[in-house]
Amino acid sequence: MTEELYPRFSAQELARRHGLARKLMEDEGLACLLFCAMSGTNRNNQANIYYLTGYRDFNHSFLVFPLQGEPSLFVGLYNHLHNAQGMACIADVRHGGYGNPEKVAARLGELGLGRSRVGLVGVNPRFGMVLFEGHMAFLRGRFPEAEWVDVSARFRDLRIVKSPEEIAWLREGARLTDLSMEALREHARPGVPEYELAGRMLAAYAAEGGEALTQFVTATPMANPLTPLPWQNPSRRRLQAGDIIHTEISAAYHGYAGQILRPFTVAADPTPPYRALFEAALEVFRDMSKAMRAGAPVGDILAATESLPRKGLKIYDSIAHGFGVDLLQPSIGIPGSGYAAPPADFRYQENMVMVIQPNPMDSAGRGLQVGDLGVVTREGFQSLHSFPLAITRCG
Repeated sequence: MTEELYPRFSAQELARRHGLARKLMEDEGLACLLFCAMSGTNRNNQANIYYLTGYRDFNHSFLVFPLQGEPSLFVGLYNHLHNAQGMACIADVRHGGYGNPEKVAARLGELGLGRSRVGLVGVNPRFGMVLFEGHMAFLRGRFPEAEWVDVSARFRDLRIVKSPEEIAWLREGARLTDLSMEALREHARPGVPEYELAGRMLAAYAAEGGEALTQFVTATPMANPLTPLPWQNPSRRRLQAGDIIHTEISAAYHGYAGQILRPFTVAADPTPPYRALFEAALEVFRDMSKAMRAGAPVGDILAATESLPRKGLKIYDSIAHGFGVDLLQPSIGIPGSGYAAPPADFRYQENMVMVIQPNPMDSAGRGLQVGDLGVVTREGFQSLHSFPLAITRCG
């Protein structure tokens, strides 16, 4: 019944993932992995638990994943339990209870792990969120002889290279995301409120089973712009002739999302400054796409961004980052941007999934974003999107 109601990865794919988790435990001398997550945007922070169980909770959840024995998933709310049991690819799915993680502790005790070395896996390690403070204090008190080790970054690294099945789901996410661009092109007209436009974009892919992951849509006058980037919440402002519309859209297929960034103009052609910004972004996008091939060091990709500072342009966001259910490493900027540098020894691998997103900004505060989700291949970055890489005029 479950396979008819929700898509699932194959048994072989899930066995591969479980094998990676157990290999991590063996390498680190761990008897168990203990995962904790809260929902986050569209349940992004559930990515690690989802990777091993096929279930993303809307509230908070725990996963006990022992080196020996069967894993146990604990969902946050009792009324979500039945759906979780229907969706998860593991057999042991329970309600986690309320308050301190007594049921999680009981399961650790059943497994005889009270004196063991336990690996903690929280949400994306760049946020430094592992286990809730009160919950960790409870577990330390319950198991004073256990050793708790944060391995969030190590587990995150398991998910950077995607399997063929994951890439197929990401292709579907990219297709759904492209539908939002088609809807924007159709509905962006003077007088339409931003929130209505955003809603019509969302409806275009929601009707085909897509989930809203990132839905940033903002219009601003090209002659006197208020922002160089899309805001996270659409406003009540109505589109006007002469606007530029900034977008960052990720529609997801069961958590696996595309990501597309395109500028649009309303009832006007791009002004010369915006045309120049777009041409600068397109040049960098193409240079980075050539450089981002399997085996390339991150320095090659950084070198491919140098045309922006040579033109006197700045950035306001990362210019490339990893992707796939949530943000992954490495995120990079441009020379002189002050953006956190990735590890110098990082090399791109085949089937890493990345977003290249040049976002140049000039000295007057004008800016735009251009970008796609794509796959790292031996030949370079291959976009998963089909919507034209252009400034599109609407209205």
